[in-house]
Amino acid sequence: MNLSLARLCLFALLILEIISGAAIYSLYKISSNEETDSKADLINASRSISVPITSLANTLRETATRIAQHPQTIRALKSGSESERIAQLENIRTFYPDANIQWALPNDTTTSIPLTPPLSVVYSRTMQDGRDELINNAAPALLTLTLAQPVMDPVNKAILGFVVINNRGVELQSIFKSLQMQNTFVELQQSNNNAPYSTLMRAGNSHLKTDNFQELKDLPGTAWRLAVWHPPMSTAKHVVSTFQEYLIVWLALSAFLCATIGGLYFFSKKYLAHDINTILTFFSDIRHARLRKTYTIKLTDIHPNFEIMYRLGKLMLGKHKQVSDFASIDFLSQTNNRRSFETKQSEVFKTLAEGWAHSLLILDIDNFKYVNDTHGHDAGDALIIQFGKALKEHLRGSDFIARLGGDEFCVIFPNTPLKRATELAERLREKMPSELQLKEGVMHKLHWSGGLSEYRKSDTSENMALARADSALLEAKRAGRNKTMLAA
Repeated sequence: MNLSLARLCLFALLILEIISGAAIYSLYKISSNEETDSKADLINASRSISVPITSLANTLRETATRIAQHPQTIRALKSGSESERIAQLENIRTFYPDANIQWALPNDTTTSIPLTPPLSVVYSRTMQDGRDELINNAAPALLTLTLAQPVMDPVNKAILGFVVINNRGVELQSIFKSLQMQNTFVELQQSNNNAPYSTLMRAGNSHLKTDNFQELKDLPGTAWRLAVWHPPMSTAKHVVSTFQEYLIVWLALSAFLCATIGGLYFFSKKYLAHDINTILTFFSDIRHARLRKTYTIKLTDIHPNFEIMYRLGKLMLGKHKQVSDFASIDFLSQTNNRRSFETKQSEVFKTLAEGWAHSLLILDIDNFKYVNDTHGHDAGDALIIQFGKALKEHLRGSDFIARLGGDEFCVIFPNTPLKRATELAERLREKMPSELQLKEGVMHKLHWSGGLSEYRKSDTSENMALARADSALLEAKRAGRNKTMLAA
């Protein structure tokens, strides 16, 4: 599969969506678990109080029930004999020191141990000034638990008396002292006949207590209930930590990721297209053997590689110029060669239709064969080298100089009519050196012949002006050499 910038961005978006979705779902599960754990902690805290208290009440009631159902207890109360009741009470207290049996009804105040209904229910009282009273915010050391269990006649089901068990509440106090609750406040409250509930014990963080209970739990078998206050944040957390809230967060994050990846794709594509066009322009310039000073690259990741390409391009153009110059320059005279002359002549010929005037001068060194035959080819080569050098020194910079072959040279005077070219040819003859040193001890008097012509609009080929100049050169040689002749 071919990769593209759009596919890469889409793939990145998909990965980020999966990661963000997994992260938000994990946070949702953690939040839900924390909420569940918080609720479980509250339930466990409530159970850690209610279960031991209920168990304590059940133990007292079971004990009182066994005593009340014992045959000797029933016989002692049924006979009405005080001695039998005392004897049975002593037997019972051998195993249950806090137990008592009596004939009195629960509301009978003539007995030594007055009772307060309801029956068979554990309740709390304190001893003050010899009288039992329900406590209201009493000190824990005065707390006493009491349970009155009726003794029933098995025959007629009449109440014979009561078994009363008093417990100092040490175990109940230990339960409250062992509680370590930072996020809950609990009160153990006791119902009173035709009176508000009184508080027996407290545990937890009292700052959580408000006017309204958040949880009330009745304790079976007792006259008590648990009032529980939870942290306010638990309700708020329950409202916030919902699946819808996390879904909204994920959708908002998804929209942000889409916008971010979309913007990244747009600008990356824009800058990448710009840099690709710059690289294409660079290669186009290389193809046309030219190079600009600067090329703008926007992406810094591409810039180092482009710098390498740019340096290689400059090196290649330098090599190309060397090769091009070598191919267009005559090695011996260091002037343009025949191929360069033909290219230049073609360019000049194309401008004739626009009204431009150009002239052409052919030069031939006189007695060149004599120099080769007399002094050798080295001397002939030296003559060609020095003649080409002299031409470049005494002609204009805009004039095109080429060696056509042997000792024959050609000069194109661009944008120069024939009359002006004649003046330039004469000035050249005056300035050219009269004598050249070919080698040590060998001096040669320089003479050259020339043929001058002008490119014409009526010419049907590029070489017609060259042919006319060549004919003029032959005329100059027939006329005694060392002169320049104009083409007819």
